[in-house]
Amino acid sequence: MAWVDSMRLRRRADIIRAVGWVNLLFTIVVSVVYASDGAAVLAVAVAWAAAVMAVTHGAGWMIDRHAERVVRR
Repeated sequence: MAWVDSMRLRRRADIIRAVGWVNLLFTIVVSVVYASDGAAVLAVAVAWAAAVMAVTHGAGWMIDRHAERVVRR
């Protein structure tokens, strides 16, 4: 049963990482649309995308670590 729980946790981690990638793609689209407004908009968009990617991948990494611990039990 621990293996099944581990796979569930890994799927959740994948979903969380996917949210980060979707946010990155959305940010790229918004940056292209509003590129004529100047570099300030681009700088804010890049900072936002970097922060969201860091949070989502960090959360995914923590969930993966927990999944590994579940299997070892």
